[in-house]
Amino acid sequence: MDILHPTPKEMTTALLRAAEAERWNHWEHEVAQHAGDWRDARCMRRPLTPDEFAQLPEAVARYPFVALCVCGYYGRAVWGFYVRKLPFQEWVLTNVLVVYDPYAGEIVHCMYPLHKKRYCERWGEQTHLFVRVRW
Repeated sequence: MDILHPTPKEMTTALLRAAEAERWNHWEHEVAQHAGDWRDARCMRRPLTPDEFAQLPEAVARYPFVALCVCGYYGRAVWGFYVRKLPFQEWVLTNVLVVYDPYAGEIVHCMYPLHKKRYCERWGEQTHLFVRVRW
């Protein structure tokens, strides 16, 4: 598999496998920092529980309308998965971004980016690795 030019199917399959195997780098940090993102965005009235938060990357991998990108992140190529409106349990969460490190096979981030897709674009422009796969 070409990490810099993966197919959409390769990307979503890798994310799904990592989510199902619970391969998530900095798990505790992510829950503490980002579980309340969608409450603050007024998509829901409370922060996500750790169990709900753990289900987000799998929900993104299974959702058919995901924007994908390959970009640089601290000198490595990572894959970004962005959903503008994700049906999740009884809510619709807006601007869900999951970042996956294909070298380590781990989910690096799951968050509500303040500037939507610019989170991925910023890192890509900085390291010149940004390749549009499908937006």
